[in-house]
Amino acid sequence: MLLAALLATVPDVKVQALDLLDRVTASYAIEGSDLFREDIGAGTSAQVAYNWSVGVMLSAMVSAAEVEPARKLALVRYADATRVYWNPAGPVPGYDVLPMPKPVDRYYDDNAWMVMALVDVYRLTKDRKYLNWASEAMAYVMSGADMKLGGGIYWRESDRGASKNTCSNAPSAAALLALYEVDRSPARLRSSQELYAWTYKTLRDPADGLMWDNIGADGSLGKMKWSYNTALMIRAATDLYRFTKKSSYRDQALAFEKASVRHWVVEDGAFRCDGKFGHLLLDAWAYRASHIRRPAGQTQAARRVLSAVLGRFADADGWFGSRWDSAPTGTKRQLIDQAAFIRAAIVTSR
Repeated sequence: MLLAALLATVPDVKVQALDLLDRVTASYAIEGSDLFREDIGAGTSAQVAYNWSVGVMLSAMVSAAEVEPARKLALVRYADATRVYWNPAGPVPGYDVLPMPKPVDRYYDDNAWMVMALVDVYRLTKDRKYLNWASEAMAYVMSGADMKLGGGIYWRESDRGASKNTCSNAPSAAALLALYEVDRSPARLRSSQELYAWTYKTLRDPADGLMWDNIGADGSLGKMKWSYNTALMIRAATDLYRFTKKSSYRDQALAFEKASVRHWVVEDGAFRCDGKFGHLLLDAWAYRASHIRRPAGQTQAARRVLSAVLGRFADADGWFGSRWDSAPTGTKRQLIDQAAFIRAAIVTSR
């Protein structure tokens, strides 16, 4: 009854998200460029967005263009503009944290996010350029793998050997499957299964069914729980079930989802999480529900979260801070926090 009453009194979050996207593209724009700033507000600089923010913003613009096709031109302009983050330096080229030219500073997880976003751009535009870019970024991601600790992908190229993180392995498994859906490469499916299995075995907490953060080179576990880590295991397990029909993947996707709701969603709809992580969990619930239709899923739980965020946790100007369970503080408002809400709101409103 609480959920039904709440949903009956909140505005359409998709409409609010599209309005926010319009304000973001105006307020965060860098003059003379199709790129965006990392943040706005008193005391901020004109710093161009970091690549993690780029991946989230690109996925938000994909979602917007899917529901309003007139937005496709803006999406294409932005997707093309982000190519300046591509660092061609060896041993394997990949997307850097900031535009070129600059010394190499590349993250394997940043590139996995770009793979998934670029595959989505390809699906929407049918321009194989974006599929080629996604494939190139996937090659960089896979260059971060070795058999130390039994397998897995490192987190950061410059810290190779320090840790293997769920945030670089779960999205990489999902990215391989996004490409597999397009090119049907058996090698991609096999690699995804191997990455998923290693991550599940190595970094899943058997006590609550959620994902730990990382394993160090010495085998020690970093046991922080970030929502996006479990989210991408839901996404990967869902696709592995779709493509293999093995019931174990379906069961694991549903188990991860149940555990994630129990851990991160509180009774009044607040989400005990940062939006830049949490939007991927809401996205994963919606993705699972669209491909594994029983039980019905967490669509209502996701809308409840977003309604609570929209109603209580934006500032007076309608901008979001980092948290989805408390009001913003200070004056700086980051691009990634706005893009996270936009993406989640549109995806869960379909």
